[in-house]
Parts: sequence; C-alpha cells; structure tokens
Amino acid sequence: MIIWLTRYIYGYLFVELTGFSPERFFNICSVHEIELWQIVNTGSSYRFFMPVKGFRRIKPLVRKSKVRLRILKKFGLPFFLYTHRKRKAYGAGFAGFLILIYCLSLFIWDINFEGNRMYTYDTLLKYFESEEIHYGMRKSKIDCDALEEALRTNFPEITWVSARVSGTRLLVKIKENEVLSEIPPIDETPSNIVAEKDGVITSMIVRSGVPKVAIGDQVEKGQLLVSGALPVIGDSEEIINIHYIRSDADITARTEYHFTKQIPLLQKIDVETGRTRRGWYGKLSSYSFLFIRPRPEGTLWKLTMEEEQLHLFRNFYLPVYFGRITGKEYVSYERPYRPEEKKQLADEMNERLKKKLLEKGVQILENHVRILDNESLCQAALDFVVEEPAGRREEIEIQRTEEPKETSQ
Repeated sequence: MIIWLTRYIYGYLFVELTGFSPERFFNICSVHEIELWQIVNTGSSYRFFMPVKGFRRIKPLVRKSKVRLRILKKFGLPFFLYTHRKRKAYGAGFAGFLILIYCLSLFIWDINFEGNRMYTYDTLLKYFESEEIHYGMRKSKIDCDALEEALRTNFPEITWVSARVSGTRLLVKIKENEVLSEIPPIDETPSNIVAEKDGVITSMIVRSGVPKVAIGDQVEKGQLLVSGALPVIGDSEEIINIHYIRSDADITARTEYHFTKQIPLLQKIDVETGRTRRGWYGKLSSYSFLFIRPRPEGTLWKLTMEEEQLHLFRNFYLPVYFGRITGKEYVSYERPYRPEEKKQLADEMNERLKKKLLEKGVQILENHVRILDNESLCQAALDFVVEEPAGRREEIEIQRTEEPKETSQ
C-alpha cells in the first residue's frame, strides 16, 4: 500500500519498448537502479511500468542500447492535477476536505474501555460525562494524568489506570482489584435467629446462642430458633441477670414453594412472506437519516440494522456512522396452543424458577409440574420441595434489669 501510494504521488508511466537489444536496456536500467515492474513480452515489444523520475534519466540509456520507448498511458497525482488544472472547484473541494479532516482530528469521537469487568461501560461513560469528558470535546482539554487519578479515587476497586489519546480516540485501560479492598467491620449487635418460613429442621449447628428447637421439629415463620439472651443464674438457681449476644448458627430446613403461572390461551404466530426491503442508514453526530423505500400501507415488517463507525485509520475515528437496513415482511395470526406447546411453556417457566432458587443456594429435593386447563383459563402449577437456610437475624430489644443493692446494718 505504501509503495503504491508513493508511486501515485510522484507519478508513473505505462511504456512500450521496441528495438534491437531490449535485454541490454534492462541490464543497464538495473545497473543504474531504475525501477521497472510488471514487464510483459508481447512478442514484438515489451510493456512495463516505470516512475517519472526514472523516465527522465533514461534518455542516454535508450541511445546506448538502440531501443525506442513510447508512452502508452500516464498515472499519478501530477498528471491528475495537470489535467484538471482549470477546474478550480476540484481543487477547492479537495482543500476543503483536507481542512475538514484536520478540524475533525482535533476532537474525540470514540471512547474505548479495556479491562473493566466490575464497572460497566455505561457506568464509566456516565462518570466521564459528569467530569465533562464526552464525545466531540477538544483533545487538548483532556488531562490524562488527572483522569487516571480521578478514576482511582472514585472507583476503589480500580487499582491501575492508563489513559491516552490516540488519533480521535480516548483509550482507557483498567485493572480491577480481584480481592476485597477492605475487611467489613464485625457486627456485634445482639440478635436472635428466627424462622424465615414454615418448614422442618433438617440440620442445625449452633456456634453461639441458646437453641430453642431441635432437628426434626416443625417450625413456623417467625418462630424463635436460637436465642441471643443468655440467662445468668445465681446460687439459688434464679435468673439474676441476662447477657445479650449475637447468635450465630447454620440452620437448614425442608420447605416448600408453590407457584402458579398463567399460560395464554392463544399464541401469536409471525410468518415471513419472503418479500424484503433493503436500505441504508446514516448518522452524523446526533442527526440520523434513513434511506429505504416506504412500506406499503397495511403491511407488517421487521427491520434489522448493522451499524459501523467510519474511520480512516486504526485510531482515526469520525463522528459518522453508517449501516445497512434489511426489512422482512410478515403476516401475523393467532391460534390456540397445542398440548405439547403448553407443556413446553410450563417446562420453561419451571426451569427459570429452578434457576432462581439454585442461585439462592437452595437444594431442590422434589419438583412437580402440573397444567391446570379449562375453556377459560390455563395455568401451570409448579411445586418445589427444597432444603435451604431457614434462619434470619432479628435484633433483640434489650431489657435492662437493676441488680439488687447491698445494705449494711
């Protein structure tokens, strides 16, 4: 590409060679380092390309080798400018284009983040906008050192940042901390552990507190499982004080979940007719344009678009977007769900609920799916028997008791 561009800027010629000793001519050109390329033997002559500078040096070589050269065609910028020297509008347009490209190169038209996983692209971009860093701003107003320091200060999980301007892009590389930046403080608030829902206790390990139930007990929602109130018993086996602590225990219970989800009676079907429309999409900064034939009245179409930002080089992006639009016509109608389709919908609902339960750390023991269907209503009954953590903390209302005062006689 660079070689072709250099040849185009300085100009080159397509030449025909005839004469007594063409081989001698080629050897002399090689000795004098005159570039020739794409040499083709036509039988009675040779044709090849050569630069304009080489053609100017070749006159004594032609006489010495007793050959003749004839220019067949001229290529390159010098000949283009000479041919259109009287067309001032071309020159003005080309100069205007170069000025426009230069002006656009002074601004930022693309912001790219690399290495961010905890903080999303939208989160970082909104922060940039709050710091008045946005698309279309002058590159000279961006202080990369200050930006790096601000990111490390406002986002604690970011440990390393590198920001630089390349072309019309702001490139930000981020490295996030993979461990906790600080240890959370220990909560010592006195509390009980109560049942979060109805169930049967299946396992119980108490590390602190007084257990109030045992394995195999049926418990109800809100029932006290582990007490954080430790009684202090005197010599007469009477409670003389209560010491409050934070209860700590691992308790699991066998519980049940029952869900009812409604299934629509009718299913909407979209069928493509095979007719398509194609067009183009253009966007300049905040202004967009659509170039596509209007849809016929009374028809339904699905449109898809592929958008791409225009760039001249790898990092020289412009505020110009373009894309191709494809429209497909379809007709829509409704029909009742078939029994196998209802079962499939119920299974999909069941899988979504199962996934949510598993994300909560629930162990599923039994799972049943039933379809309740009649003429006016169709429902999916989803039943789960699970084993899950059963306790939740509840802060204790501390009741102060006064110790008896000693009297002396």
